[in-house]
Amino acid sequence: MESRNNWLFRTIIILECLSVIIIGCFLFNSYNKYTKLKKENDSLKKNIDLKDINSKIDFYKNIESIIKEEYDSYYTNINKLENNILEKKTNIKIAYLTFDDGPYDLTTKVLDKLKENNIRATFFVLGKEKYKNTYKRIVNEGHTLANHTFYHNIRYGLYSSTKNFINQVTKLEDFLYDITGYKTTIVRMPGGSSTAGVLKKSIEEELHKKGYNYVDWTCETGDGSRKKLEEKDNFTWYKDTCKQDIIVLLMHDYNEETYKSLQDIIDDLKKKNYIFLPLHNKSVMVK
Repeated sequence: MESRNNWLFRTIIILECLSVIIIGCFLFNSYNKYTKLKKENDSLKKNIDLKDINSKIDFYKNIESIIKEEYDSYYTNINKLENNILEKKTNIKIAYLTFDDGPYDLTTKVLDKLKENNIRATFFVLGKEKYKNTYKRIVNEGHTLANHTFYHNIRYGLYSSTKNFINQVTKLEDFLYDITGYKTTIVRMPGGSSTAGVLKKSIEEELHKKGYNYVDWTCETGDGSRKKLEEKDNFTWYKDTCKQDIIVLLMHDYNEETYKSLQDIIDDLKKKNYIFLPLHNKSVMVK
């Protein structure tokens, strides 16, 4: 009986020792992990510059206003260049290439051609769900995304009232902003501003209230009219009409013939000392 009790006592002692060892190992490992984490934390604290972090946070909080300031500065300088050109103080000329009524499937090829030549242009677009990626590409590659109303429905009431026209502008503005995060600030009235007739002045006033300017064109490739293209080809229309020192060239990115002549137009303009820029709200060409 006494021997059995001794055995039981020894067993209990051994188990208690094992428990102490296991708990000790756990505490030791935990302490080592704590010490390691504390060292890493202390090291991180030494390397972190809180002022630098706060500065970066403030920068990203104000990123939209910073971008706007940069754009305003850039376009103000372009405006100065335009005035110097008009006053004959420089030999530089400006070509604003513009494409209406898109996007279309052909727009991708037009963008490729512009990219090959390192040229920025202006796209007066409509609202088309299937071309969301094209809108994004236009913005991402530095072109101006401009407003041509949502539907372009001249024959179905676009110019029936000033309110109806402005509603189409704001509808497209919201549509494009949701896709690209870019707010349009330039409008081209479908058919040109003269198509608005007696509403032209009131439409212009309402556009200005909303921060928009509008722009027509100074020359064309004739590609929006079958009748014109029966008279002469795209390149000839371009040559016969584009003679000013600052041109706004009207084209359509649905016309294969315009695409085929685009490189020739670009090459000819380069020979004549034109630089290529996207239109902007501060340009002397907008109203």
